[in-house]
Amino acid sequence: MSIPPINRQILIGIIGSLFLLLLPVQNWMELEITLIEAIAVVTSAWSVWLLSKNNPLGWWIGLVGVLAYTWVFYQVRLYGEVAIQLFYLVTSLQAIYSWLRGGENHTEKPIARIPPRWIPWLVGILTVSVIGLRSLLIAMNGSAPFWDALTTVASAIAQLLLMQRYVESWYLWIGVDTIYVPLYASRGLYLTSFLYAIFWLLAIGGLQNFKRLYSEQKQEKTEP
Repeated sequence: MSIPPINRQILIGIIGSLFLLLLPVQNWMELEITLIEAIAVVTSAWSVWLLSKNNPLGWWIGLVGVLAYTWVFYQVRLYGEVAIQLFYLVTSLQAIYSWLRGGENHTEKPIARIPPRWIPWLVGILTVSVIGLRSLLIAMNGSAPFWDALTTVASAIAQLLLMQRYVESWYLWIGVDTIYVPLYASRGLYLTSFLYAIFWLLAIGGLQNFKRLYSEQKQEKTEP
């Protein structure tokens, strides 16, 4: 009897989660991984996978990862990432309500596309914010101030767009994850670097899934 694809993914996820949670106590690999980072990785992975499937449960699970990563990034002086985790904490709580009650008459919010006129504004906000945050991080003696600032601001914008179920949020997540992989590896967070490589793949899947669901929604509206 074959295992349905969705159940196969869950089974692989459970096995992978158990493996990652055991890494901090293993002695056959020369990797310094703390239990808190392992917990952050596992919960964040499940969160992104669920969100890429358009499942609001991902926001709840993500709260655990947010709290764990706040401590992890503080330890390695990536202060911009500490700030973005606190931002995620607040916006994730808002997103739960937005996804479930943000539609017409407090119904579930549908997937949407951002208005084209927003794009110049978003680019401008991104540019100005990165310049300002980079200067602040340099003053705080933070690590990799430019890349930390860029990923922090871009992640904040992506989070706000995902809160509103905009398809374009996944384009930003793909770009951000591309930078995060080498950034975290450079700080010795190899497990987190690997996680963001997985996030990169999940973001591509999320983009494809949101595009498909958006097309289905439009088709349903046009049908008599």
